[in-house]
Amino acid sequence: MHKKIKGGYFKVFNPTHKYSKTKKGWIIEHRAVVENFIKRALKSGEQVHHIDSNRKNNNIKNLMIFPSSAKHQSFHTKIRQFGLTIPIKRQIKNRWKNENVGIR
Repeated sequence: MHKKIKGGYFKVFNPTHKYSKTKKGWIIEHRAVVENFIKRALKSGEQVHHIDSNRKNNNIKNLMIFPSSAKHQSFHTKIRQFGLTIPIKRQIKNRWKNENVGIR
């Protein structure tokens, strides 16, 4: 798999992925990493978050998913307003624990 960077994100060449057909075979790497970890394709509205805000750090320990853009943005807003509070740290720590994975 080749990597190229676009918009600060690594992309990987995966022409068989269902979302790569309109992107000339390229998909965003952090989405592929999460899909591999959870053993399913991400739904179209699901968002992947980089915990350390580094778009190039696609280690699964640095990623979490949200069911929607609105939930993802709300998470960012809480961090900007209140910092890394105990509930937010708990949310990050427990992000892969439930069967549905992610923040609901």
